[in-house]
Amino acid sequence: MPTTFSYASILHAVGQVLDQIGVKSIAIHEEEDGLFVEGFNSEGQLQVQMRYDIASLYELVRRQEEQSEEQSATPTTGVLHRFLADHRRELVGMTL
Repeated sequence: MPTTFSYASILHAVGQVLDQIGVKSIAIHEEEDGLFVEGFNSEGQLQVQMRYDIASLYELVRRQEEQSEEQSATPTTGVLHRFLADHRRELVGMTL
C-alpha cells in the first residue's frame, strides 16, 4: 500500500527548511513531479530556490515526522526557550 501525505504535512516540512534558512517570504509552485520553492529575503530578493521531486518530498516529510516523534518522547525546555535559542536571543530578567 503506498504511503500518502497531506498537503499540511508536506508544507510543514518544507516550511521548517525555509525557517532554518531564514527566508521572509515564499513562492511555492506545484509541478508534475514535485514542488519548486523560492524563498526571498526581507528586501524581496531571491534568497534560495529548491526543487523537490516526489522522492525527496517523501524523505523530507518522513524525517520531519521522526524528529517530531523524538521531540514528543523527550522533555523539552519549553517553547519560549526554544524560540529564543532558534533566533539566537536570550531571556533577560528585570528586577525592581
